[in-house]
Amino acid sequence: MNHSARAFAITLLVSASAGCGVTRLQTARTVPRGATHVTVASSLVYTGDRGADVGGGIPPIPVDVMVRHGAGERIDWGVRNFFGLGLLADVKWNLLAPERRTALAISGGFGAAADSGAVLHVPLTVTASHEVRPWFTPYAAVGYSTYWIIGYDAAPDPNVSYAPRTGTGDGLLMLHAGIELRRATGRALMLEYTIGIPVVNDPGDFYGFATNQFFSIAFHTGGGPGAPVMSR
Repeated sequence: MNHSARAFAITLLVSASAGCGVTRLQTARTVPRGATHVTVASSLVYTGDRGADVGGGIPPIPVDVMVRHGAGERIDWGVRNFFGLGLLADVKWNLLAPERRTALAISGGFGAAADSGAVLHVPLTVTASHEVRPWFTPYAAVGYSTYWIIGYDAAPDPNVSYAPRTGTGDGLLMLHAGIELRRATGRALMLEYTIGIPVVNDPGDFYGFATNQFFSIAFHTGGGPGAPVMSR
C-alpha cells in the first residue's frame, strides 16, 4: 500500500470509529453553575471527495457522548469520548454576561487516544450563539485543531525513503453551524453541520486527513433552565 493509499485508509478507519470528537454539539452559553448536562449524538460522515461509503457502502456513523459541568457563572468544563478509545477534555469561557441573549465563548482542550498508535489533540475554538426565542438558539463556531499522530510508522518499508516529521502535527480548520431546540427544563435537541478542512500536514507521521463533513443530531439532558434572559 503506498503512502497516499495508506493515509486514506487510516482516515476512513478513524472516521468510522465511535466518537471522533470533532463535532461541537454546544452553544456558546455555559452550563449553569453546579449543573451537569449529558449529550449523546450521532453523526453521518461524508469523507471528502470519496463520498460517505466505507466498506460495503455503509456510511460511517460515529457516536459521541459528552458530559459538561458548570464550574462558575461563565465557565464550564467537559469530557467526551475521542477517537473511540480516548478522552477529550476542554474548558469553555463565556466572555459576555450570562443574562444576555447573545453569548460569545472561547474554549481550549486536550485529548489523547490509542488507535493503532497514539493520537494527541489540542483544539481551540471560538463559539457565538444568540437566543432568538427561549426555545430556539442558533450557533456557529470556528476553531483550529492540531493532531499529533504517533506510532503509525512503527514498521516502515526499508526500501522507501520517507519524509521526516516536521513536529507541527496535522492541523484542521473546523467550522460548525447548528441550532439548539430547548425545553424549559433545559433538555434540548441539537442539529449541527461540521466541516474539517486540512490546512497543515506533517508527512512524517504517515497520516493524512481528508476534508470531512459531519451531519449530527444530538440530545442533551437538562439541569434546570439557564440564566434568566434580560437583555441583548
